[in-house]
Amino acid sequence: MLNGRALLVGMALLLAFSPERVVGATPGDAPVIDPDVRAAVTRGPARVLVDLRLPAPSASDTDPRPPREPAIAATRQIVLARLTGTAYRLVRQYRTVPLLALEIGADALAALERMGDVVVRVRVDKVLPPATPR
Repeated sequence: MLNGRALLVGMALLLAFSPERVVGATPGDAPVIDPDVRAAVTRGPARVLVDLRLPAPSASDTDPRPPREPAIAATRQIVLARLTGTAYRLVRQYRTVPLLALEIGADALAALERMGDVVVRVRVDKVLPPATPR
């Protein structure tokens, strides 16, 4: 019997190589890259938020609560696997939100631009100071 990690890796590989893995995404679809990201990356590594494109629910998906944690985990693994060999650092991953916080260089941005099947949008991660009490 497969353990949870092996099952998750298997799902990620299946999603990565399946041509019909995402509803509405075609090979020509590209993620939206905010102009601020391009400008930031030209100055050096930039912190970004990557909005993940989750696969459509299947007929066997019995958990109606979005987001689906296994789908988020599998999609996250695909993105990180495809970034291998580029200048990136995982800043934060989220279990229940289809989002990744990364620090990326120009080559990682180029890789993300080719991931329209699993990435919806890339935007600058703006670190804001905490609000002061009134």
